[in-house]
Amino acid sequence: MRIYDREEESWRKSDVVHRRRVKKSRFWKTLAKYMKLYCRYTKLVGFRYFVEARTSWFDRLLWGMLYAIAVPAMIYTIYEGYMDIMQNPCFNTVETEQMDTQDLDFPGVSICSINRISRRAAMEIANELFQLNITRQSVDEIFELITQLGDLYDSEFIKQNRVYRIDHLLAESRDYNIAEIMRRLTPHCSVLLARCRFHDQDKNCSEMFTFRKTQDGFCCTFNYATKRDDISLLEPLKVDVLGKDGGLSVLMESFEEDYLYPIFPINGFKVTIFNPHDYPDMTSGGVIEIFVSPTTQRDVEIEAIVSYSTTNVIPYALEHRHCVFPEEMMKIRASYTYSDCIVDCKVADMLSLCNCVPFYLPNRESNRVCNLEDVPCLLQYKYRWSSVVPNTDLYNHAVEESDNILHCNNCYPLCGDVTYTAKMMSTHIPPGYHRTKLLNNVYFENQSVLHVYFNRFGTIKLKQDVVYRWYELLGDASGIGGIFVGFSLIAVVEFVYFVGLFVFELLKGPDSSDGVEDESGRERPTIQKIYWGELYPRTRQNVTAKRHDRIRDKY
Repeated sequence: MRIYDREEESWRKSDVVHRRRVKKSRFWKTLAKYMKLYCRYTKLVGFRYFVEARTSWFDRLLWGMLYAIAVPAMIYTIYEGYMDIMQNPCFNTVETEQMDTQDLDFPGVSICSINRISRRAAMEIANELFQLNITRQSVDEIFELITQLGDLYDSEFIKQNRVYRIDHLLAESRDYNIAEIMRRLTPHCSVLLARCRFHDQDKNCSEMFTFRKTQDGFCCTFNYATKRDDISLLEPLKVDVLGKDGGLSVLMESFEEDYLYPIFPINGFKVTIFNPHDYPDMTSGGVIEIFVSPTTQRDVEIEAIVSYSTTNVIPYALEHRHCVFPEEMMKIRASYTYSDCIVDCKVADMLSLCNCVPFYLPNRESNRVCNLEDVPCLLQYKYRWSSVVPNTDLYNHAVEESDNILHCNNCYPLCGDVTYTAKMMSTHIPPGYHRTKLLNNVYFENQSVLHVYFNRFGTIKLKQDVVYRWYELLGDASGIGGIFVGFSLIAVVEFVYFVGLFVFELLKGPDSSDGVEDESGRERPTIQKIYWGELYPRTRQNVTAKRHDRIRDKY
């Protein structure tokens, strides 16, 4: 029994090996068959010479060398061209230079007095604190202490050893709120703005301007399309009338006798022009700053450049298109803007380093507001927050990591945005009465005048699109392939067709007509059909044929 089992096991192993040999041999035979058919019928240049019987070995060798050189050269050319396009897949073009200016949003405008603490407001707060009987200091001494709050503005703060501090005094009062205190100390719009005109009509300045946070503290803002520190948007005003009379005109009062804490060694106003959807922050760019001195008229002619990107650029990486669509940034903010992203990045860094938010920055999550105790920390990292590098994946080779640089990795410019530029002209206005729409019946002595307007009818509109679409890339690759080997889409169809036939024949299995190998590994002759007449000897067949011929002759 053991001998029988061993013989049966060896027979099975030899049968498995035999079947594998048969399958392998059939695969290579089928492959050679269809390779010959493909070379014979393909449209590619020169392939038929490899299988034609009349072709000499010299010709076959020559064609083989030509393809050995042409095919790698073709692949290299196509690859280099593709990589070059992928490195710079997008381009900007001027779609039109005559886009209607009336379709634009009028920019946001903030007007800030150089004086950040009003003498009159400081005296009012000093009297209130004195009446609370929380200190033995006089009104004048409390008034002097209030000037310490200017350290929250002053970028050149030097730590001093103070025995009495205003924040300690304010902390003893029940309604202590540093943001509200700074708001009260700032000169208000109703005092600073005397007359306003917009769209060639007289307007109420209190209705046009709101007291809002800016990078310089609380200022009079116009056309700022957000609600306080929220992200809900208002509809900004549009450009309706061109020319100086159709823009924004403001008559401003300096009140130099009210100066207590100027942030610059000059008198007058600091005007900021910005995108109405953005928080006015210089570190994010796109902000225009102007200084207007007393007895001066500033004419600011605004020009805008509109840019947008087609949806064709979405599949490409951010480092190639250099912008984002609002829908892509929904996880960061419901209404994303580049400037607000930079500001939120700075606020998050301030919270992590100093555990507070300066009163003049948006405080959307009601975090602790910085007071005088936090000023040394704010001063230590001042340069870090003024040197912001956005989307560091674009600049990681140019900017090194440093404690004095803030990296905002997730902040990218919008693919559709408006950039404002300005042409400015300054004019001295002598004292007296002047016949202008803004200064009508006003004695001009120490005031300032600001005009912000659009003067050009047309606006440049830029479009970002892809350099090549998929069918253009395919056409270029086909053209290069046609130059080298006569390649075309028909060749692809042919190749797929013959591969399909090859796979189909392998899956179908061997036909009954295919040669079968015997157990020794040699191929058996193919079984063919025979007829019964072929079984008789040839001599007998001849005798039978002659007999039939004789009978046919008798009749």
